[in-house]
Amino acid sequence: TASEAHNEAMSLPIRQVVERLAELLGATATATVGGVKETRAVQQWLTGEREPQRPHVLRFALQLALMICSLASREFARAWFHGANPVLGDRVPLVLLRDEPLESVQAPLMTAARTFAARADG
Repeated sequence: TASEAHNEAMSLPIRQVVERLAELLGATATATVGGVKETRAVQQWLTGEREPQRPHVLRFALQLALMICSLASREFARAWFHGANPVLGDRVPLVLLRDEPLESVQAPLMTAARTFAARADG
């Protein structure tokens, strides 16, 4: 559920958030959400060599990914993050997370994920 996804994403240490996100979406998408260009940074986050600069965005992306993966496959979740979404005016969730302040995209992205969840569940 959305509540369970939120609780998990918010309660995990940031290294585990990065690990789960990389497992679900891949290192490249995780780097994109984290605002970096190279997957090497993701590896550094995992080892504790560096801390991510955008932990709140990574946590929110994990929450969305967990919501989608609870109803569909990991491959579908990856496609959801990379695809133009009609609920978002055909914008791409991954690009919104990378380029826009979280405060301005959090509600629309949650609406898009809930819309998908309602369709997948029903």
